[in-house]
Amino acid sequence: MSDPTCSLCASDGGEVLFRAPSWRLVLADEPDWPGLVRVIWNEHVPELSDLSDSEAQALMAAVRQVERVVRDTLVPDKINVASLGNQVPHLHLHIVPRWRDDLTFPGSIWTRPETGLSDNISSADRIAAALARRHSTALRIPDLRTALLSSSNFPSSNFPSSHSN
Repeated sequence: MSDPTCSLCASDGGEVLFRAPSWRLVLADEPDWPGLVRVIWNEHVPELSDLSDSEAQALMAAVRQVERVVRDTLVPDKINVASLGNQVPHLHLHIVPRWRDDLTFPGSIWTRPETGLSDNISSADRIAAALARRHSTALRIPDLRTALLSSSNFPSSNFPSSHSN
């Protein structure tokens, strides 16, 4: 089922790194959040509870493995996994690497940037640290792409043997 008004039905939602029969793995085009990946259900359904138990288990297994690869490759302080769907009511999960010095930490990436003093760090220092982190992370995106494309990183039940780099 597809919804012509849905942006995730009408487009891939970013650079597709892998397309499974039921979902796709996408490297998001989010310059402020390098390393943000999405696992997007191919069929237009709004909620995780719309899936069968086996579909939900397969989707979550993929999300867990993507999280492991992001953690191992980018070594963030924290990983956020989110499924909101408020603006795009199509089932997709965000896997977001986070660092303590990013502009919105400890809030979500969708909150306003922290301003003022936090842990004795000035706003200018926090912005400089966040920009440096963003740049250094962006330089490691090719490594992340390679790691995510490596079928040996994923359970064979989620990635068909026909997948090639």
